[in-house]
Amino acid sequence: MAELNIPRAHSNSWYDHLASIQSGYYYPWNSSIGDKNGEEAFLALLREHLSPESDALEVGCGHGELALDHADLCRHILAYDRVQSYIDLANEDKTKRQVTNVDFLCYDAMDSGHDEMELPLEDNSVDLIFCRRGPLHWIEDAVRVCRDGSFILALSPMEEPIPAWTSKLPHKLHYENSGRHTGTGSIHQSVENRLHQAGLTLHSGWSFDVPEIVSDPVELYRMVTWGQSEVPTFEDLKYKFDSIYDKYAEAEGIVLRHCRFLWQAQVRK
Repeated sequence: MAELNIPRAHSNSWYDHLASIQSGYYYPWNSSIGDKNGEEAFLALLREHLSPESDALEVGCGHGELALDHADLCRHILAYDRVQSYIDLANEDKTKRQVTNVDFLCYDAMDSGHDEMELPLEDNSVDLIFCRRGPLHWIEDAVRVCRDGSFILALSPMEEPIPAWTSKLPHKLHYENSGRHTGTGSIHQSVENRLHQAGLTLHSGWSFDVPEIVSDPVELYRMVTWGQSEVPTFEDLKYKFDSIYDKYAEAEGIVLRHCRFLWQAQVRK
């Protein structure tokens, strides 16, 4: 039997394919997320860190929504992403909103053309680095670009259980192969290891685990096929999703865990 070629979710090739089928970086399914979740807490903490005198860097900005939404709270934001089409969308939105203190850059800090991982900033040039659901490699260069007393703030997807119903779907659509799955390793340990290697320590961290309810089988299909290519249509798999809902759904729908690790570290020089 030929081996299935399933691109690893959130790899560069996965992001490149996603950019070709979806305009911007967002979750295309509709669901209900429990109160007091990590996403809400991240936005609240981000607003606390920004001030009219602060300069910030956003890592992995996607189509720029986060930076533009918070531009009026600070002096300047440089936001970058490696996907050019996302940066194009960000600049279009920037023009529509008439925002003047945000700059978007198409940049890959891990580009093989660099001698080592490098953020696109001069030394001692920002008061805050923030990243929502992005990678961790940038921590390596954070101290160089941060001013004394700066914070780095991130919201990281956290390990979560794999639902029992996933085995009812074709292997390519198993939950662990989807972009929604946040992995099984310890994100807490990964973050602390990266910080230690950069000469930093965790200032504070919070774990969030709340329900995410998917009430409609079509939305669950959108979730498990997100970012994938050459997948069966929903009509072809409708009987499988109907069976999943018949057996596994609670009163409001299929319940997943929405898990996030919100953390921050302070740079002292």
